[in-house]
Amino acid sequence: MMHEYTRQEIYQRLPDYYKSAGDDDTSLRADRMFERDIKVLEAQGFVIKKAKAGRHPARYSLVRGSGPAVPSAFNEEEVEILALLHNLFIDPAASSKHPHTGVLLLPAAETSHNPFAEDILGLIKKLAALLPPDQAKQFEERIKRPSIHLNLMTAADYLPYRATLDIIEKAILNRQQIGFTYTSVRSKQESVVHQHIDPYYIIYLDGHFYLIGYSNTHNRFLEYRIDRIQAHSLAILNNTIDTVRQRPTVEFSYWLDGEIAKHSLSQRWLTQTTVREEVFIDSQGQEKRRMLVRAKAHNEWRVIQQLLKYGDQAELVEPAHLREQMRQAVMRMMSFYEKKDRP
Repeated sequence: MMHEYTRQEIYQRLPDYYKSAGDDDTSLRADRMFERDIKVLEAQGFVIKKAKAGRHPARYSLVRGSGPAVPSAFNEEEVEILALLHNLFIDPAASSKHPHTGVLLLPAAETSHNPFAEDILGLIKKLAALLPPDQAKQFEERIKRPSIHLNLMTAADYLPYRATLDIIEKAILNRQQIGFTYTSVRSKQESVVHQHIDPYYIIYLDGHFYLIGYSNTHNRFLEYRIDRIQAHSLAILNNTIDTVRQRPTVEFSYWLDGEIAKHSLSQRWLTQTTVREEVFIDSQGQEKRRMLVRAKAHNEWRVIQQLLKYGDQAELVEPAHLREQMRQAVMRMMSFYEKKDRP
């Protein structure tokens, strides 16, 4: 509730407006103006409270929150999108199940925190606070009982690496090189020092954050997983990046089962084109169809990893060196399942 004032106190606070009131709170002209103003305010949506106690003059106040309705900046569909955006970053366990659906089992998120979730949720809450009552109710219902679950959970807890992400982003914006010690899982050395790295951008892929940077030591682009960059070693160097390089691509071809290719090709590739379709007889004597696909990607290792997900439904054709890498990977996998003499 706002402060309460008598008519006379209001006249005294607005002397230029209620000039005729003077020192006489019974002035008819001022009273008529006052009554007119009350009606105008009420017509605009303000609620005026009038309190009268015995012989004391009546006291007037505005009810807090009343007033003209401000048109919403969002329509109904946009409120739904705002709620969906909220649910991208909220812990799924915080949602209530729908009254007409079963329990939705989702991976536990206690140790999988998106480092940007808190800031984004804070901004969404500020936007939601501006919604009119009916839309605010719609928003609250949608975030408490969501029908669509698209939570951007991470494969590891990246909240402790928020400072690392901020430092790298600062270096990218200022076009400065960085240096750090990196823990590699595919190197003979447990930790490797990387100096004079040109940071280009940060991407989110398969539940992890990666720095795409150009190593001036190795003269090539490398992918660095953020949680493997040792935070205490990360430093912005004085060296300025004076050359803009284009990340190279690898072009490759592969056969893919016709039914899979007909419905959807992998969205991981930069470009992809269906070259032709052919009929063949498989090892069981069954007639099948397959499509030859030509595509481009940035990373050869990821090409192999993605095609392995198709199992025996895909065959990497070229380039020859990449096909050989795939053959070696498959041979290693086969060795795991070979029958061995028991001791």
